Amino acid sequence: MTRVTYEQLVAAPELASLAVLEAALDVTGVALAVAWPELHDIDTACEHAKPRAALDILRLAADLVAAVNRYRLVLALADDRRHDLPF
Repeated sequence: MTRVTYEQLVAAPELASLAVLEAALDVTGVALAVAWPELHDIDTACEHAKPRAALDILRLAADLVAAVNRYRLVLALADDRRHDLPF
């Protein structure tokens, strides 16, 4: 999880909600792992509907975290280019 600085929030306020989302996804992953210890064994987890549904949530959460990271990267690259000289 990435800590957002004041300067980053001034430049891109949406990073605040993305940080909250990332924290929520992290807590969700921990809670599901505690609720369904069988998630550590994919084959066993896939045999039953509830842990399989929990596994689906974890997979989608991982995709969402990756999307947030891509967004942060795009912002960082755009910020780097803003400081380029015009020649």
